[in-house]
Amino acid sequence: MFARRNSLTLGLIWLVLLVVGLFWYVKDTRRLEAAYREEKQAREELERSQNEIRRLTDVETLHEELKQKWLNEPKVILAADEPSFTLSYLNWIMSTNSLIIDFDFTLNGKREDKKHTEFTYTLNGEASYQDLHKLVWYLTYGPILYQIYDLNMRRQGADTDLLRFTMRLRGFTVTSQSDSLDDLHELRKPLTAKLGAHSDIFAPRIKPTPKVVVKAKPKPKLPPKRPGEIDVEKAKIRAITGNSVFISEGGSGLVELKVGDPVYLGKLVRIDLKNSRAIFRITKFGRSHEITLGIDQRN
Repeated sequence: MFARRNSLTLGLIWLVLLVVGLFWYVKDTRRLEAAYREEKQAREELERSQNEIRRLTDVETLHEELKQKWLNEPKVILAADEPSFTLSYLNWIMSTNSLIIDFDFTLNGKREDKKHTEFTYTLNGEASYQDLHKLVWYLTYGPILYQIYDLNMRRQGADTDLLRFTMRLRGFTVTSQSDSLDDLHELRKPLTAKLGAHSDIFAPRIKPTPKVVVKAKPKPKLPPKRPGEIDVEKAKIRAITGNSVFISEGGSGLVELKVGDPVYLGKLVRIDLKNSRAIFRITKFGRSHEITLGIDQRN
């Protein structure tokens, strides 16, 4: 007796320990799964960040190379009538290369040095990114010395490719004709822009995961009524006999139905003469249900 009670007690204790152990095991498993998902997401974010760092490093390296190339590029300073020459030079670049850029041209200041005079200009306007990119390229690689020291861009709107931009530009001139280039024809030879492929600088670096849109299935349609069929959901029982019912739909005439006769989407399955009612079985979209009609009423 005592041995059996002790065995039951020990068995109950082991059962409780097993349940508690299973509970903690499941809880720890879920916690580990959540930690694994977080670690996986963190690794993906780290990989994206490392790719952006490598891309930024490549851009900075290219920028430094272009900067050194620009500094070592042979340039000329003209004994020209500034700022009218700069404005005509910009218009020449745009007309020669079919650039569509609308801008306002403003002279900000003038600073004289021993050998040259420096002018600062501001261009405020709008253009496509491609055309603005080309204008910067032609000013940078053209033979005349210009320095772009500031350029701000922003989208004109979500539904357009135009950019609003502000460019600050330095132009230079000399007073001595001997220090300038006389052959403007050579100076204004058309340049071929060697523009590499570039991505949209306004596109987000990390794009959201596209959402899968599942088109809703069209709602199934019921088959059309056949001539002479009665829709019992819109009909009324006018009279009942032992083996038939007389039914009408709307303003139509009486139709006699017997057990087994078809109606719209079903048939008459039973006549309950005692309770003055008829039972119909209707099938819609693969599901059947019964409709009971009594005399002059619908249940």
